[in-house]
Amino acid sequence: MKTRGLLLAALALALSACGGSPARSAAERGDYRALSTELQRLHKAGKLSNEDARKIGLAVASHELGAAKGDDVVARLRDLRACAVDLDDAFKERSKVHDAAGAEAALARYEDGQLSASAARDLWRDPDDAWRAIGARTLHGEHDGDARRKAMLDPSPRVRRGAMMASARARDLADVDVLAESARLDPEPMVRTDAVRALAELAGKRGPNAKPTVLAESIAVRFRDLWTTGDDAVREDIAAAWAISPLFEMGGREALRVLLGQGRGPGVIAGAGAITRRTPSGAPVDRELERAATGVLATTIREGSRRDRLHAIAIAPLWPDVLEAVRAASKDDDALVRVPALAKLLASKSDRDAALKELEAVAGKKDDAELAARARLHLAAAGDLRVQAWIEQDLASPEVHVRLGAADALAALGRSARAAPLLTDPDAHVRTRVACVLIAGGR
Repeated sequence: MKTRGLLLAALALALSACGGSPARSAAERGDYRALSTELQRLHKAGKLSNEDARKIGLAVASHELGAAKGDDVVARLRDLRACAVDLDDAFKERSKVHDAAGAEAALARYEDGQLSASAARDLWRDPDDAWRAIGARTLHGEHDGDARRKAMLDPSPRVRRGAMMASARARDLADVDVLAESARLDPEPMVRTDAVRALAELAGKRGPNAKPTVLAESIAVRFRDLWTTGDDAVREDIAAAWAISPLFEMGGREALRVLLGQGRGPGVIAGAGAITRRTPSGAPVDRELERAATGVLATTIREGSRRDRLHAIAIAPLWPDVLEAVRAASKDDDALVRVPALAKLLASKSDRDAALKELEAVAGKKDDAELAARARLHLAAAGDLRVQAWIEQDLASPEVHVRLGAADALAALGRSARAAPLLTDPDAHVRTRVACVLIAGGR
């Protein structure tokens, strides 16, 4: 009780700088009935700005975090992760409690640069793995190699992930063998992915004693071995790494050439996308390889599984042969492919107007609320204010993800305050997530 009282006091102090208003006062008390009434009044009078909504969002976020109990505290912290810096006093206070939620708050503060490296370093010997994992992230110093490699084999996957992230920063050649084995054998998918990413960082190591050519060549060979046994996530990371210098020049180019010949799968698609990103200006480094990459993307968009088609549409550049495939997909019978393809065409000057018209037609559908909501979000991201009224209708949807999508869409339109009614939603997850959207929207 004492801890909760201190937390609420800290939150109240943090909010006092915002000044007082009936809406903020109701939010601070958690009186959502009164807050709902006041928000309706402000909306009708046209007096709720994005900045006002931000201040009310801060009050709601702080109240929800202070009032949550048990496992709900961790859930509320994760809901507020994107605006943790804005709520740093509250996160700092919660991190003083040595439990799972405290570790979640401390990790957010470390990632945002609010918790010093020395303070995080002190956690390395903590018996609780959630706290020890934060300390593991600091093991990137000159004399940390032995401790870091030991942490890579820790029983806790959280600690192992922290050590892999530290290795990516340390770029220590002595880590290569442990990273390669972890990428191949670790039972946790995210640890394997982090190991691959650390190896990719190592391949780009520079310095008088780094021998980057030899190292990159060695890692390129290891990646070829890992590709054979890796899952889709590991293969995507390997393919992306092969396209980055110096791996590209030290074997990555040939590996990608072979890979594109396989023609299908998430790793192949990721590799094709990575190749096209090497030349954003359009000046080719390897014209034959680029043709193969765009060919893979275009073929996947036309003929792949729904998952692969969506992946390819998302990452493909609108170069001529790919553009034709996206245009064809924008007329596809599968609406879940057609809508993302239309959204992609919003970036094409010659196709934008027609794509807007088609998306607006989908956004107005009443027989498929899910699809209409997706189209509205794409249109909002494109700045189409004509869909605002439809988006506001989604605030009353019975589906949580549709209500949250509506808040995100209004923020994309620069009208985040219009989502303020969701601050009184019966679902605490919605209240907290929307509070974070309003905090960001009013910055």
